Amino acid sequence: MKKLRLPEHPYKGLKIYCSECDKDNPKDCTHYETQKFRVRVHVPNTKKGTKIKSFTTRDYDEAVRLAIDFRKELIANNFEIPKPTVEGNDFSLEGAILKYNQYLGGKHPLAQKKKNVTKDHQDECIRFCLLFADVVKKRADVSRLRVVEVNKYDVSNFYKWAEGHYSNRTFNKCMMALKSFFNYLIDDEDVIMKNPFGSYVSKDVPTSEKLTLTRNEFEAIMGAVDAADPMNKLGGKGEVKNMYRQYLKDGFMMMLLTGGRREEVIDMKWNSIYVTIEGVKFFRTNNLKVEKGKKKAGIYKYIPINADLQNLLNDLGYAKKANSNDYIFLPDRTEKTETLMDNLSKGFTHYKKACKIEKQVSMKNLRKTYISWVNAVLGKNTGLVTSHSDYQVIKDFYLDPTIISAIEKGALEIKVFGT
Repeated sequence: MKKLRLPEHPYKGLKIYCSECDKDNPKDCTHYETQKFRVRVHVPNTKKGTKIKSFTTRDYDEAVRLAIDFRKELIANNFEIPKPTVEGNDFSLEGAILKYNQYLGGKHPLAQKKKNVTKDHQDECIRFCLLFADVVKKRADVSRLRVVEVNKYDVSNFYKWAEGHYSNRTFNKCMMALKSFFNYLIDDEDVIMKNPFGSYVSKDVPTSEKLTLTRNEFEAIMGAVDAADPMNKLGGKGEVKNMYRQYLKDGFMMMLLTGGRREEVIDMKWNSIYVTIEGVKFFRTNNLKVEKGKKKAGIYKYIPINADLQNLLNDLGYAKKANSNDYIFLPDRTEKTETLMDNLSKGFTHYKKACKIEKQVSMKNLRKTYISWVNAVLGKNTGLVTSHSDYQVIKDFYLDPTIISAIEKGALEIKVFGT
């Protein structure tokens, strides 16, 4: 794109403005793509009062004509710029972000448009929107700039800013958040405009490695709980902490054979075990992560009880405890769920290091290991028995036939580590 130039004696008040440099007639400016003509018209009977208007044209003669028209319009309206009449709703950029924040918080006046997202997701989306507004502030007052006046140069400036501040993955999330913001304005608030973030080049993000544990690695960690030094030297003042807990091996086994998240496994109870009419056992537990995300109770997940898991349950007292309201894991606990979660995670990491396992795995990789073996058996139906299902139990726990089929197949065929 060519550099904009003014003649030796330009029209009064006509300048070349660069939004990147944030000044008129910047010297040595090379941001040719963000340069534009704009005119400053002095307001009579004021010292520094001006009215400013930018033009999209890059032709000087056309800019002069538009500047003359703007001056005439100001004079005709006693230097008050009338608010343009537009179709659809009209918000300032600042007002639109406030409106979007209310929408994400579930405060839309229309029942069918009430959104239900987590507070963390809401905060992240609004943070990206406010960062975009900070970039736009360099050229305009966002409390007055109409959202329909956001243009491709604003997007370009933000794109360059985000490139310098975020990793590729976060960059893509940021751009998608802005695209969703403008889609909301267009689709839900009837703002008539083209989405300025509708088209952009996203960044390449390498596929993350889905690490699982082998049988030998898991057995080595289990063996280390009994044999390795339990003392862990902490940083700081050199404190030494005993990482051993008598319940670690039971916790690790429960995590591996159910594929549950920490809180789900720790708080599992015996009366969450059900039996299909064909006699196949399974857990029905609350899908805590999805329930929290949707702010809705009664969303369940189903875990088939295969031979390995049944053996573990037998060791933990199935014959005496079945159908009771006792916890399966550590029923006589004196510690809070959060403490148990922390001890299991840190214990796993300590004993993994004691085995000198170099692979970057933690206790959450037990869940990934379980799901990988479930997928080997169930394929596309894996989601029916993992944390990605919110199907409801029907009368007397007669489940959806597709779930029943997956549970039965899983109970008969799923074998973690394949044997």
